[in-house]
Amino acid sequence: MSSSHMKKVAIIGVGLIGGSLGMALRASKRYRVTGVGRDARRLALARRKGAADAVTTDWPGGVRDADIIVICTPVDLISGVVEKILPHIKAGAIVTDAGSVKTQVLRDVQKLLKRNPAARVSFVGAHPLAGAEKSGVEHASRRLFCGATVVLTPENAPAPAIKSVAALWRAVGGRVITMPSQEHDRVVALTSHLPHLLAFTLCLNAGGSGMGKVHVGDLVAGSFRDATRVADANPRDWAAICNYNKDELKAAVRSFVRRLTQLTNSTADMRKMEAFFTAARTARRELLDATHKTE
Repeated sequence: MSSSHMKKVAIIGVGLIGGSLGMALRASKRYRVTGVGRDARRLALARRKGAADAVTTDWPGGVRDADIIVICTPVDLISGVVEKILPHIKAGAIVTDAGSVKTQVLRDVQKLLKRNPAARVSFVGAHPLAGAEKSGVEHASRRLFCGATVVLTPENAPAPAIKSVAALWRAVGGRVITMPSQEHDRVVALTSHLPHLLAFTLCLNAGGSGMGKVHVGDLVAGSFRDATRVADANPRDWAAICNYNKDELKAAVRSFVRRLTQLTNSTADMRKMEAFFTAARTARRELLDATHKTE
């Protein structure tokens, strides 16, 4: 495809997610990518990695000609970024994001758009369920989104904008589905946010046992490594995610505590424990089987 027919994409926040998206979009040969950020050194690394055709710390200039602007910042910064770039976006442009929480982000952005109707900008909420415990563009991969589910929560967005954002994520290998933002946040509280909370807590529980880190470390097995892998994620980003989805996360924690208490109370009865574990194993297999059937 000639450069004149390629869609122009500006990615704000060219880290693991933004960098991987930029690499994959460029590999598709359908998009020209500009990386936008604050740190010129990090942006230069992103360009060397192939995450962008051009990079800039000039935010107005970086978004001015973009057809699609993808905000890949921590969730609590997304609406602020929209407010900052809104006066500089061309009419008809589409803004989207990659945040792990959707309801509050959509609410905040829609307030901004209602206050600025002359901007004629569409916002489509998006969340690619892909990532790694490592952050930064140095860990980016153009294959990060291959086969990954990408959720769109397009409340109040026009159909052409939804279609364009869906096409962008399909171009990088994503499997696009749509759902209401509140449903999305309720589900990811169970499948992503709570597991991160547990991983962080497991690390503190073992590290703070009082038996000595070296002594406990000698007995760290695969189960601990597997269960705590995501505790190596960026603490600041995850604090923001948990804060933005606090109500759904609290409900997930309460449900988990009830089940853990039920299990703890069954430790004197092997049959009850075995039944609990059997039900859990069946639930895991059914969930994973349902995932594979939809891929």
